[in-house]
Amino acid sequence: LRDVVQARGSVEVHEHGIDRAHRSRVAAWDHPRMDVLDRVAAATVEAMCLRAEAVSGGEVFDADGLVVALTNLPAAHLNVVVVDHEPADPRRALATAEEAFRSRGHPFFGIDLEAGRHPAVEDAVRLAGLQRLVAREVLATTVEALPEAAEVDGVEVEAVTSEADLDAVRKVDLEALGGDVDIVTRFVGPRMLRDPRVRMWLARADGLPVGESSAYHLGDTVGVFGVGVIDGYRRRGIGTLLTVLSARTFRSVDPAWLQPLPGARGIYDRLGFEPVSTWEIWERPR
Repeated sequence: LRDVVQARGSVEVHEHGIDRAHRSRVAAWDHPRMDVLDRVAAATVEAMCLRAEAVSGGEVFDADGLVVALTNLPAAHLNVVVVDHEPADPRRALATAEEAFRSRGHPFFGIDLEAGRHPAVEDAVRLAGLQRLVAREVLATTVEALPEAAEVDGVEVEAVTSEADLDAVRKVDLEALGGDVDIVTRFVGPRMLRDPRVRMWLARADGLPVGESSAYHLGDTVGVFGVGVIDGYRRRGIGTLLTVLSARTFRSVDPAWLQPLPGARGIYDRLGFEPVSTWEIWERPR
């Protein structure tokens, strides 16, 4: 991903050496010969930007090829650095990115890396003393290979279109995935409703919100995020239904991809998702 990131609107150069911009898309999408691996890598960068921009107070910066995507919420996994293209000086770029975290009062710092894609950045990360926290596979499939979404008895799925729907999504998120009420409330915010790249789905049963998922239209791919079902309604096919609906949300978009949570891999194997890459989270020890 060696193309320059395109910015929408003005760009400011701050004293800490980071270019600040509102990012509309990753320029690498314009490359005519991208394979699935390249497209998913570019989509991941754009997804982190989208996620940060969807939060009031969120920021996105470029540090010589490292993208600093800050929601500025007090949660390490919601403030990340990803690689758009290899920096001219990886160690300096990494230090600049870390300074952005520190200047905003964040006690944590980390970077998400696709294993093997940017060896110079990996070397800089190790030299900087960061430690690998976890490695997760990214799975992908062609949308046309997915089965049709099968109805689940007693379950209705609807698009999220209102603040009341967002409240229901937050309740599911907290019960199914855990977390802090204030963080979830701010992260699942009204900007998600206004961004044309985002579609959210809500499953209801017995008069209750019981499942959620989100689809992000990223370049010519669709990323499936936040699939969750509350206790008491799992193993009924709701997670499968939400995954398929999310993957099929946008027309003429392919492939669909996701990062499964531990323990959820079986659903995606059955749907035909296959590993395409491994991403590692590296963090500064605290």
